[in-house]
Amino acid sequence: MNNELISILKAILATLLYLIGIELIGSWSLIAETIGFESYYKYYFLIQGTLQLIGVLIFIYFVRKRTFKNLIKKTHRKWYLFALILGISFVFMQTPLKWIYNLLFGTEYHIAYRFDGLPKFKNINMISAILMIPIGEELFFREYVQNNLQKKTKTIVAILLASILFASIHSPYMNLILESSKQDWHLFYLTIFGGIISGILYFKSKSIGPSIVFHMFWNIMVYIV
Repeated sequence: MNNELISILKAILATLLYLIGIELIGSWSLIAETIGFESYYKYYFLIQGTLQLIGVLIFIYFVRKRTFKNLIKKTHRKWYLFALILGISFVFMQTPLKWIYNLLFGTEYHIAYRFDGLPKFKNINMISAILMIPIGEELFFREYVQNNLQKKTKTIVAILLASILFASIHSPYMNLILESSKQDWHLFYLTIFGGIISGILYFKSKSIGPSIVFHMFWNIMVYIV
């Protein structure tokens, strides 16, 4: 078995363990119910996002041999500017992507662009959606998965595979396990393209910083629109 194939299999296994980790972390809600913390649902996404980020940071810490030194490498400011612009504009790029998806699968997805989502940011759970989740996912899928793949495979393979694995955690995987009929792959499809943009930013800038910024503004725009 060659090094390239081993690297790919490791990336797939790591993502599987990541998914299992997310599900195990989510079991805290059962404990909250058991001890009578009835209002936990008000802070569910904040707590879940915080725990997921802590889990990823612990993983990255040990993978990097117990150090966070140079975790976010310095890069040219232009990459942060590109990341900001791409993060804001990606929600608009999704319109033609949805046309293609609708054409292929006979669906009717569309974006109304009402720009009425600002009130959502009053909810404390939004901290998780626009900060903790993007940081945790980019650290895992770009700094760990893609970085390792780039060392053993061609760049395009590393970016595409990391993007597909990133999209897999946004797929209806639980419905597949439970054999549910509600298997909507729309989000999975869109997330692949977001992952590709993030992966290119990571490769070009040689830093995880721009990828995090892109992901943060991508999520912000999703809620605003």
